[in-house]
Amino acid sequence: MQPPDLKTLTIHELLSLRKDIDAQLLAHRAELQAQLAEIGSVSGKGGTIRGIKIAPKYRHPITGETWSGRGGVAGWLAREIAAGRTREDFLIEKVNRQAAGDGRRNK
Repeated sequence: MQPPDLKTLTIHELLSLRKDIDAQLLAHRAELQAQLAEIGSVSGKGGTIRGIKIAPKYRHPITGETWSGRGGVAGWLAREIAAGRTREDFLIEKVNRQAAGDGRRNK
C-alpha cells in the first residue's frame, strides 16, 4: 500500500487520517503497557536498584575521589582518560571494595 499524498487530501480526509493514526497509536500504546506490566517494569517507585549504595569501583590516587562505575563517567575520570590514562589505572582492588561494604543498607 502506497502512502497517500498529503498535499492532495482535503481537510476532511486529513482529519480522518489523523483519527485513524491516533487510534493505531493508542492500540500500540496499550499493547506496550501490557507487555511492560507483564515483565514487571512498571511501578510507581522506579526500579529496585534506585537508592541502593554500592561500593566504589574507581578511586583517584591523589584526590581520593571515587566513582561506582554506574551512570555517566565521573568528571575526574574523564579528564584523566583524556590525558592518556586508562580506567584500569584507577580500579580499586576487589578485596578493598568488599571491605568498603557490599552496598546494602541496614534497615
